[in-house]
Parts: sequence; C-alpha cells; structure tokens
Amino acid sequence: MAVALISAVDPYPTDAGKKVVLAGFIDYLSERHGHDNVHYIKVGAPPQQQFPVQVHVVPGPSRAQVLGNLVTKVATGRASLQEAFLGSRRTAAGISEILGKIRPDLQVYDTVRMAQYASDQVAATQVCYLDDLFSERYERMLAAAERYGEINVSPLGNFAEHVPAKLRPLANHRHSQTLLLRAERSLVRRSEDRTVHRFRRSLLVNADEASVLADRSSAPDDRIRSVPPLVMAPASPQRHWDGEPEFVFLGLLSLPHNDDGLRSFLRTAWPQIVERLPGARLRVIGREARPELSELAATLRDSVQVDGYVTDLGEALGGAAALVNPVRFGSGIKLKVVEALGRALPVVSTPIGAEGIASGPGTGVLVSAEPAEFTELLCSLTNPAYNAEISAQAREHFLSRYSRPAVFAAYDDAFGTD
Repeated sequence: MAVALISAVDPYPTDAGKKVVLAGFIDYLSERHGHDNVHYIKVGAPPQQQFPVQVHVVPGPSRAQVLGNLVTKVATGRASLQEAFLGSRRTAAGISEILGKIRPDLQVYDTVRMAQYASDQVAATQVCYLDDLFSERYERMLAAAERYGEINVSPLGNFAEHVPAKLRPLANHRHSQTLLLRAERSLVRRSEDRTVHRFRRSLLVNADEASVLADRSSAPDDRIRSVPPLVMAPASPQRHWDGEPEFVFLGLLSLPHNDDGLRSFLRTAWPQIVERLPGARLRVIGREARPELSELAATLRDSVQVDGYVTDLGEALGGAAALVNPVRFGSGIKLKVVEALGRALPVVSTPIGAEGIASGPGTGVLVSAEPAEFTELLCSLTNPAYNAEISAQAREHFLSRYSRPAVFAAYDDAFGTD
C-alpha cells in the first residue's frame, strides 16, 4: 500500500511540536506499510536532513503568485492568508504529477494549506491533518493581547519562511498584528469548516478542539478524530534528580505563548520561589529567544540559565524536579508536557498549558493559574517522597495514553488501517 504525506514542513530535526507529530506519522506509516511505500511530498525548500522515507520536492509559489492570491483570493474571502502564501498552479501541478506516479492508496494533507491541493473527489476518500484549530489559536491571541497588554502576538511563528520578506514587518507592529489576526481568524475558520466536510477524515491533536470543530461545523461524528502525538521516550527512564530545587522550561522561545508565559513566570512566580528556596535554578531550553526574554533572563542570571536547542533531553529533564509550563494562551496540546510524562518528570502547568491532556490527581500534571499557588506546587515537588509519587503517576499516564502501542492503536483508527 502506497502512502503520500503532503506538507510544507520539514519535520527533521524534531525541535517543534508540529514536527514531532509529522515525524510520528512517518514512523507509524513506515512501520505499517514499509519505508519504501511511504512518500513525503515537500513543498518549498528541500529538506535539510536525510529522510527515512522517499522525499519529493515541489517548488512553492513565487512572490508574484502570492501577491496575486492576496488580491484574488484573500480579499474576496475565498482563502485564508496561510493558504494564499502557499497556493500556486505550479505547486498544484507538481503535486499532481508526483501523485500520478505514486498512485497512493492513502493521502495525508497537512492542514488547510495543503488541503487546497486536493480536489473534492480526492478529499472525499483521504485525510487532512488540521494540527491545531488555527481559528481558535488566533481568537485566543486576540483575547490575550487585550487582557495582557504587554504580549507580543506576532502570528507568523514557524510560518514566517513562507511569507515574502517585504510583508513580514506587518506582523511585527501591534496595530497591523491585530488586524491580521482578526482577518485570518475569520478566513481560516471558513477553510477549517469547509475542509472537515470535504475530507473523509480530519485529525486534530486536541480532543477539546475536535469537539469545538464538530459542534460548529455540524460534521458527521466519523469525520473528526483527535490523535495523540508519538513522542519518543526511553523504555525505562532514569531520573538523576538529586533533591536540589532545579526546574526546567522547554519550548521554542519565538512562539508567542512560550515567550509570554515564561516572561510572566519570571516576573511573578519565580522571585517567590527563589525567596523560599535559596539556590533555586531554572534551566530554559529552546531556540530563538526574543530580545525581551534575553534581557529579563540576564537580570536573573544567578538563578536562570537560557540554553538553545539541546540534543540530549534525557540529561536535561532527568536532573530536574519538575517541568514548568506557565503558558497563558495557546491552542492544541503542548508536546513538552507529553515529553516530560514520558521521562517520569512531574509537570506544573497552567490550565491552558495542560489543555487536551489529562491533569490533576493521579496524572503527574499539577495545575494552577495563580502565581502563588503555582509557586506552592513547584516548591512542594522539592520533597523527594512526594516528587517520587508524582513521578510514578507521570510515567503511568504516559504509558496508558502516549506509549507507542497506545498511539499506534489510535492511528490505526484515524487513518483507517486494518
């Protein structure tokens, strides 16, 4: 059985949540159907690393084509901005040619950006991975910007590489940011609702968002599934935490929700923790720290260490008392939480940071939205006996929901594999 995944994202290295999910799809489909039968159609720049499956590169749209899409499609409400930035007849022809040669039984389109390249006839028998509900993400960004005035809600994130350089500054100024988010919220909602009716099945990583989409689109129950991410974790994680008040934050720092949540935590809860636990340290792991975060961390250099991308998360997470996840807005699920669970690391999170993941007693995920209670939860985990109890719960949570057998069973259902 031949399989094709169509995406503009290079999943390797797996240093962001979306990449982790796509890499998991590749792993799953390769095991079920064989590496030689899985084809990854990459739109845009060629992959930077060697792929475990066959790769086909298709050129993305030219700058002129993007500008034309903005006038003919976005301005008329026919497409969202993200579809416009990745839409072109040349790209469509390239994808069609490759699919004609492969003749795949299963085609998986990555979000509405690639779903635009499936005809209604093809979509009726195939799968679209919607990732997060982007319409919900933008809605929450707007609400957060109104509530927390200091937030930089630059909406491009990892998508910036697909936006013409001359247009990127529009996403960096508050007024134009807000206008863009409002417009894209409405446009992409239409595309999401249209997609769920066109495709045989649409997949999201967050069960709550899957319910939102089902309710608002009135789509049949079998059209939408939530699927867990496939996160690699050691069979027997070895924690080497020595009882010291060492904590870790993990995530791509250029993402608005990570940048905002971490800066808020450093301004509110962290000073309380340092006061209560002299010698407390926070290790921040993630690429692309914004200047404001770097400047704030520099004032706390005696207790906060900002690292870039770390290849060995086992060492970093294994030596911490807990993962700190203080995000105040966002969508989807936070892969860092699943990563921590897989390594038996207790998690302290805001409710939004734990959304889509079971939390509370018995889960290894402790939740609070208030800085004082957040502080109390982190401090409580420096008790070795209590830490060991929550650690065991975290690992059991991972095994029951996110282990390889559990995820593959969910994917068998989602992709319709017998």
